[in-house]
Amino acid sequence: MVSNPRNGSRHQDAYGFEPLPSYIELAMATAAAAAHDGPQQREKGFLFSRFSTVERMIVLAIAGLALYGVALLSDGFYIKGKAAVAQVLVQRALAGSALVETTPTISIQPQNTKPLSATQ
Repeated sequence: MVSNPRNGSRHQDAYGFEPLPSYIELAMATAAAAAHDGPQQREKGFLFSRFSTVERMIVLAIAGLALYGVALLSDGFYIKGKAAVAQVLVQRALAGSALVETTPTISIQPQNTKPLSATQ
């Protein structure tokens, strides 16, 4: 029988229902049901066989970006190391130039030149 709000039995029907289970209660029930299941056999084959095609593409894109980042980092470290080695070599070259005599001992003038206005 359908209760009529005029009869006053509206609240009597409401107490017959139980409250809905919460998320935690549902999760606990699912975990308890899964605990009694047998061990699942894993698929043999590709490493990401449990992923869908879109998930595999996302994983490959992330791996590609990670490899590209490692390549950029290694290139940056290579350039920094190369600059440090060049700095040491330049300092050694400049320190060694102090030992070399810088004043020439011979004349710089060419020996076999004739003036341009001379007649032959």
